[in-house]
Amino acid sequence: MKDPTRNQPSEASDPLLSMLGIGRQLWETEAGDSFVERLRSEEAAPFTTPPESAAQNTTEVVWKRIESHQGEEFRTVTGLPFTYAVEGPGIWFFREARRINRKLTRTQTEAAIARCPLSTTTEIKDLIDYPYLFALLMDARIRGESW
Repeated sequence: MKDPTRNQPSEASDPLLSMLGIGRQLWETEAGDSFVERLRSEEAAPFTTPPESAAQNTTEVVWKRIESHQGEEFRTVTGLPFTYAVEGPGIWFFREARRINRKLTRTQTEAAIARCPLSTTTEIKDLIDYPYLFALLMDARIRGESW
């Protein structure tokens, strides 16, 4: 009969097992839940480059529309109502008066604007809160005559 432990690597020889416990000091000063909350609410670096093209001007115009319509009710493709609030260079979405966990940054919003006009939500599914972002950008109040 073969010994089942014979071919098993020891902790010292296994590179993954040897990493056990590394980074423990990272959690000594901040609990995991507060770390996740901090990451979800961090704002992107401020937008500092001046507009140089028509696309950048469009982005600025659309962002101003987004700011001016915050608090109004919008609807997703499936008809779910939501609102949003602009906070610094980002957007918080709300459903049934409860905030969605992750703040959409202006950088993400600009990436979606650059892809407009959009046909389906899947065109921006790599971005945060894409069903809400799609509904927002494709609403006539926000897109205006931009696309």
